[in-house]
Amino acid sequence: MGIAFFIALMVVGLIGVIVCQKKQKTNPNAQTLAFVFLVLILVGAGGMLWKEFGGGEMESIVANEVAFTEARSKVLAEYAGKTWNGQKAVIIANAQYDQSPISKAGVKAMEEGLKKAGIEVAAVEVLNVPQSEDPAAMENAINSKLYNGIFDSYKDASIFVLMAQLPMDDREFRKMKCWTFDGKKKRVIVGNTDIFRMKGLIKAGKVGAAVGMKTLKEADYEKSAPSDVKAAFDIRFVLITPANLEQIANDNKDLFAR
Repeated sequence: MGIAFFIALMVVGLIGVIVCQKKQKTNPNAQTLAFVFLVLILVGAGGMLWKEFGGGEMESIVANEVAFTEARSKVLAEYAGKTWNGQKAVIIANAQYDQSPISKAGVKAMEEGLKKAGIEVAAVEVLNVPQSEDPAAMENAINSKLYNGIFDSYKDASIFVLMAQLPMDDREFRKMKCWTFDGKKKRVIVGNTDIFRMKGLIKAGKVGAAVGMKTLKEADYEKSAPSDVKAAFDIRFVLITPANLEQIANDNKDLFAR
């Protein structure tokens, strides 16, 4: 990984923080997500210093984030396998996800976890988002058309695993074709924790399972991931299904829109 990669990581993190700041008034969960993007900025900055001066501390930080990301994917994949064994899935990831060790690990763990759990993975598709240095342009470029093109290309798939950023614009979000699926035959599962607008969709079965992020204090991001996958998952995340939705919502007041 060269300096350009770490610069790109910082840009992605900065865009994420800016978007979260814009959404704080309407999305209480944006503050928690902003911490995730802050981690990307720190990893990028630390990586640049590591490239210049060497050192193992940044490797340790990245490895810790990879462990948490893998735990998120593995727990969700295991649930999917138990619930929809033998079905066909498509994973949707962010553009250039494989340039980030954290994102790459999460997608890889999801793909391997689904296969191990008995689900056929037809493809890993990426959002074809035009690159820009303007955060607003990047935000607007993620729209329903990008997602709907993938849905249309895999009509025989019954599971779409969303691991990419969703449209921030509510109109574009609502135009995603997956929200019109018959939840008994085809559904999405959400592994990117961007679930603030999804309570009704989960209740209706359009979203068969989703990972939500617990409200974390800044110090929580300094915790090391335990080797046990479920224990690592439980530090940061909750698994939400139609069956446990109301209980999870009651216990985590900031997960969903009121």
